[in-house]
Amino acid sequence: MIRIGEAFQGRDNRFTPIRVVLASLVILEHVFVVAMGTGSQSLVSLQGWSLGYLAVNGFFILSGFLIAGSLERRRNLFRFVVARALRLWPALIVLALAAALIIGPVATGLSSAAYWQSAQTWLFIPNIVFFADTSGGPAGVFTGNPAPGEFSASLWTLRYEVLAYAAAALLFFTRVLWRPLTISLLWIGMSVLAAYLALRHPEVPAVFIEGSRLAAAFLLGAAAYTMRDRISLTLIPLAVVLPMAWLLGEHPAAPVVWNLVLATLILWAGLAWRDQVPTGSGLPDWSYGLYIWHYPLFQLIWHWGWATSPLQLAMIGVPISTAVAALSWHFVEKPALRLSGRLFRSGAG
Repeated sequence: MIRIGEAFQGRDNRFTPIRVVLASLVILEHVFVVAMGTGSQSLVSLQGWSLGYLAVNGFFILSGFLIAGSLERRRNLFRFVVARALRLWPALIVLALAAALIIGPVATGLSSAAYWQSAQTWLFIPNIVFFADTSGGPAGVFTGNPAPGEFSASLWTLRYEVLAYAAAALLFFTRVLWRPLTISLLWIGMSVLAAYLALRHPEVPAVFIEGSRLAAAFLLGAAAYTMRDRISLTLIPLAVVLPMAWLLGEHPAAPVVWNLVLATLILWAGLAWRDQVPTGSGLPDWSYGLYIWHYPLFQLIWHWGWATSPLQLAMIGVPISTAVAALSWHFVEKPALRLSGRLFRSGAG
């Protein structure tokens, strides 16, 4: 058995395809949300936990692992901030402008004058760009849809992603806190807090419930990275944690154990047998574009009456979302990443 640290060398891994798979699971759940409404029971679940819920946890676990690696490689706060900003913001700014200037005018139930004069229309741009309230949309959009008035149900996680980046940087650059034991204890503490709040205080604001849940997932990934030279790349832990997760069912503590299942699967699938099985590391990373674009496109398709069932929505919406994600990657995200590389090669920072 090799260690995770031995297997995680360079960019030759399957984490890009895994991100696309995780984004696809979120999309699968949102097909039913857009077609049946936000209050509908999830039709794609595992022991009471929706696959979209678990996929978001998986994103944060993988993000924690990769961000920890990015911090240790760069060891420069300016470069880290610039790299993260150029990964998140360009595509998000395009989405924000498209929301208010293109999609909103054709999807609103208001008159043209009322739409353009509404503060809600213009405030939605900074809400998206600065990771604030994304629960609504530009004024009057999608009012006749099963999920009325909601432009995107995916963007809310980005604020927690940015907060996780900031917390990880704080831990790393204080140095004394960036230790495997410290990160592991923080993961355990946040996991206990997430389970406690969900079990005993479900009435607290969602920011605490979701914040602790996603922080626990992120810290698990970061802990795995800091202990990469001590942890074997194996599926053996599943023999213990998978039955535990299954037996817990819908208990609020179950996500803590599911995170261990997800971390084991993601790291093994991403790094195992790299010499024998192609990694797909050279594939374009359409995952971010899929994640931020699919929901508004699904809403627009339903608004126009192109689909009247979840199956029709999936058949029409998934190819369109994939095409838009590809355009986002090749014309927005990838050029931004090239800019980041040029800045650093030129000695900036």
